[in-house]
Amino acid sequence: MTDFSEDQYRITGDAATAASWVEDSGLPDEDKAALRRLVGRFPLLRFVRERDALLDHYEAVDHIALPAWFRESRSTLATIEPYSHLRIDAFRFDGSPREFPGDEYYEISPGYINSEIRELLFDGAHAYLIGQWFGTDRSCLAIDLENPQDRRIFEFAMEDMYDDEAENRPLRESLAPVFASYADLLGHIVEVRLPDGHVVAAAN
Repeated sequence: MTDFSEDQYRITGDAATAASWVEDSGLPDEDKAALRRLVGRFPLLRFVRERDALLDHYEAVDHIALPAWFRESRSTLATIEPYSHLRIDAFRFDGSPREFPGDEYYEISPGYINSEIRELLFDGAHAYLIGQWFGTDRSCLAIDLENPQDRRIFEFAMEDMYDDEAENRPLRESLAPVFASYADLLGHIVEVRLPDGHVVAAAN
């Protein structure tokens, strides 16, 4: 059995190409507007979309079924520059104790990381991890697998989840909705730290 190479199932393009992906997609108008904002803020960077085979790989590795809306979002525009770290300006919705603006960058990378986290989040909260602050799990991002029609992005601290589990509290109570959709999350990016350490601020 050969190793699965994720990179071969990622398609990259410049800002003009990414804009065409957005316009040709079937995403809701509000999602398209958020992605146009993202592309307009970083006209000199490259953008990434994912092929179905990579989305299928996420499902197979983590033994989950991704919501159709999340697959469509990632296959339209998944992120900026592979392996970059992303800083956002604010959450769209109140409810999280985390405050912005700050110096933290998010690493957007769908997957449970290990079996312990899968057991905690999938079995306990019916949530799928899609990102977290780089180098710490004090702010994590997830989508809802219990209600696959719910397109919101949820935020939580991993420590709170473990505390809920220890105290026999419902883990889902620690999930705070912070963005209306995955595209809404991307539309709040204001700074990108590239793999070589170079930082690119939003152009507008």
